[in-house]
Amino acid sequence: MEMKKMLMAVFVIALVALTGCIQTQPNEDNTINVQGSSELTFKPDKAEVSAGFTVVKNTAAEAQNEANTVINAIIDGLRYKGIQESDIQTDQLNLYEEMSWENNNYVSKGWRATQTLTIKTTDLTKVGTIVDICTKNGANQINGISFGLSDAKEQGYKQQALAEATKNAKSKAEIIASSLGAQLGDIKSVSESNYYYRPYMYAMSSKAVGADMVQEAANVLPSDVSITADIIIVYKIK
Repeated sequence: MEMKKMLMAVFVIALVALTGCIQTQPNEDNTINVQGSSELTFKPDKAEVSAGFTVVKNTAAEAQNEANTVINAIIDGLRYKGIQESDIQTDQLNLYEEMSWENNNYVSKGWRATQTLTIKTTDLTKVGTIVDICTKNGANQINGISFGLSDAKEQGYKQQALAEATKNAKSKAEIIASSLGAQLGDIKSVSESNYYYRPYMYAMSSKAVGADMVQEAANVLPSDVSITADIIIVYKIK
């Protein structure tokens, strides 16, 4: 009898211990996973003009020398008109031999040198002037004009876009929880899933040269730029 009592006591202790272990295991939280999005538009506060010069000469040295001469003249012209050298950037520099397939053989057509500059300005009214300076000093390419945001503006607007995306996510979560007869609890996790800033790009007409390029650039009007943001929030529900 004493042995049975001891065995029963051991069994009860083991059962209590096992029950305690089971109860202390955490349960998985019920959660709602939502993605919030926003797309906002803002006025640009900077412009960039891509301008350059390309030429084909008999030798690589001739082509490169002429390209350097024209590009230096463009830079001098821009600086003379008050454009800071820090706002003028060499964007592309190419030198290669052009070949043509003729009579079952490759024939050299000369050496092509191409240089491209990107000129930045915060005065959006100067776009036409910049194009005029470039073409008057020898530029034979105006590749495009873009309107965008300065770094400071972009960071400020990014915060606004993320805030709107967060509000959108919370609104979705509240609707889902309400339809389930539940309430939102604490936030379990938050992550930024996407952020995109898209400047406005204007491509110059391929037929525009010389005075026509200047006239076209003068008529280009700044357009709004857009910022999109997406954020993922996981809420606990109760």
